[in-house]
Amino acid sequence: MQKPRRPTLQDVASLVGVTKMTVSRYLKNRHRVAKETGERIQIALDELGYIPNRVPDILSNRSSRTLGVVLPSLKHPVFQQVIEGVEKAAEESGYDIMVTHSGFESESEELRIQTLLSFNVDGLILAESEHSVRSLKMMETAGIPFVDVLDAEEGESEARVGIDNELAALSMVSLMIERGYSRIICLGTRKGIQTQAKVQGYIAAMEDAGLTPRSLSAKYDVSVSIARKMTRKVLERYPDTDAFFCTDDELAAGVLLECQNMNILVPEEVGIAGVHALDIGQSLMPRLASIVTPDRETGEKAVLSLLAMINGEEKKGETLDFEIEEGETLLQGEDRFSMF
Repeated sequence: MQKPRRPTLQDVASLVGVTKMTVSRYLKNRHRVAKETGERIQIALDELGYIPNRVPDILSNRSSRTLGVVLPSLKHPVFQQVIEGVEKAAEESGYDIMVTHSGFESESEELRIQTLLSFNVDGLILAESEHSVRSLKMMETAGIPFVDVLDAEEGESEARVGIDNELAALSMVSLMIERGYSRIICLGTRKGIQTQAKVQGYIAAMEDAGLTPRSLSAKYDVSVSIARKMTRKVLERYPDTDAFFCTDDELAAGVLLECQNMNILVPEEVGIAGVHALDIGQSLMPRLASIVTPDRETGEKAVLSLLAMINGEEKKGETLDFEIEEGETLLQGEDRFSMF
């Protein structure tokens, strides 16, 4: 069966009554064409079923107007929010994105970076902040910039976009201590630079208050079911535990559900706090205390920073603000002390 002929730029231009150059400008950045003309071009593109051909640009080493994104996971809501932000900002700037994930493995990230570079992407957005020598060498050889996201204080890129995870965790744990909690356990996972920074913030807050830090890390990905098992394990090992700081709201949700299953009063007997203010935590009763992180904004800012570098501007990252959502799983100080 013979493949049908694909419509060309000239076909679109002839249908609209403009030049091929005008159609090309619209495809690269619709804001560079008058609104009325752009609307007519889009109608023609839809009518003809036009598909852009990037091969000539790739072969000539010109801009592919495509950004590559490598995230540790595509399942977690935080990474999904980042992708939404990246997609929005890229589209507004006339760029496409190619998204893949590494599973938190350095070797996998190498392969993903290599694949994206083979498609001649103009820049990369990465999320693990620690990259292998080979990954860094490939990006240097390709001559493209990259931005690390989700932690503003760690990473090998000179342009990092995200919150200060260590400071955020320190702030939340300090609040828990102010509310009267002192035997606070930190629950996290073994994977991820961001998690490590949060654990460091927890340790700093505990040591600053003269308290003993205790942490437990899951071997696997974050999940509510794993957190429930971890909660039982913690309470068996440390029955005097009076609070949990979790590096992710899915963990915190699991802690809350298991405490309720064990008839432990929250926040009266045990306080709980998480990170990211995910929908799951804000939908539970009581509502989780959490650190509100600007994940969609992180994606948007990362694109703007990357495009600036692509255009030859100075490498510049950005530390974004976080907020503390006190929720209902931490008591006020006077309420805490009235329990004894």
